[in-house]
This record gives sequence, structure tokens and C-alpha cells, in this order.
Amino acid sequence: MKVGIIYSAQHRKLENIAKALGKTLEHGGHRVDYLHISRNDRPPNVRNYDVVYLGSITEGTFGGKIPGKVSDFIKQCRGFQNSKTATFIVKRIFGNNKGMKRMMALLESMGSRVTDFQIIGGKADIEALGNRLKL
Repeated sequence: MKVGIIYSAQHRKLENIAKALGKTLEHGGHRVDYLHISRNDRPPNVRNYDVVYLGSITEGTFGGKIPGKVSDFIKQCRGFQNSKTATFIVKRIFGNNKGMKRMMALLESMGSRVTDFQIIGGKADIEALGNRLKL
């Protein structure tokens, strides 16, 4: 399968998670493209991917808020209608479930079908998310 991983490269931990997820997916036989969220880049057309992963941090005192640039970038992407997506967030002390629900709602508002999700707290979580995608 052709897989796209969208994430913000501004956050080192998130970038490391995205790269580790990509390696896990590649070991599973998938082809992976990394799509960085940047103000300078033109949002991609995700229609070319079989599955798109969206990774983010959460913000706010109690977490649960998705950074504005993440939601703005996703809203500008084309091709989410009827696409298969999965989402992951970096684990925090508070707000993990709320943040995950907001990420899923964002993707669903774009017409996507969220098929998987994971709160990433360590390497085992990354591998579990990557290994659940079957050829």
C-alpha cells in the first residue's frame, strides 16, 4: 500500500514518532511518503494514498486542543473525501482522549473514514499502530 504520514516537523518528538512509524510500515511492505506541515508548503492531494496517517501534539493546559496550523493545513488538503485515515497524538498527562476525538472529528469533517488511532507513549505504541495496517 502507498501510505502518507502528515505531521509537523517543528516538534522533534513528533518527527521521531513519524519516522519510526514509517520504518515500521516499510518493514510491513508498505511504501511511505512523509508530508510535513509547513506554512511554506502547498497542502498535498492525498487521493494518491491508500491510507493517510495524521500525527499531532495537543496544546493547552489540560491538552486536547489541536494546533491551529494542523487543522488549517488539513482543511486545505484535497482528496480526503472517502479516504482511509489513521491518527496519532503524542501522549500527555491530560487531554489525550479529548485531543484524539478532535483529530478524528477534523478528519471526518473532511469526508475521511478514520480506521485506526493511537495515543503514542512509547515505541510499543508506534509498532502496534504500524503493524495493524495489513497489505
